[in-house]
Amino acid sequence: MSLLLTFVLGSALTVVYVKHQSRVLFAELRGIQKQQDQQVIQWGRLQLQNTTLATHSNVESRARHDLQMRIPDKVELVRLQ
Repeated sequence: MSLLLTFVLGSALTVVYVKHQSRVLFAELRGIQKQQDQQVIQWGRLQLQNTTLATHSNVESRARHDLQMRIPDKVELVRLQ
């Protein structure tokens, strides 16, 4: 009889422990999912910023102001045979 009681109590404690571990792991999963969502949002922002920075007008403006570049006055085309 005491052996049966020991098994029942052991089984009950195991169920409590497993349920606790399940809750801990679920909370960790939710945290990781939240982090993933934030990274997806950040990735979208970076893609938008990259697209904006790569526009022709922005590249030309930065070349003029930051690098002091200009369009040449005279352009010659030379054909090689």
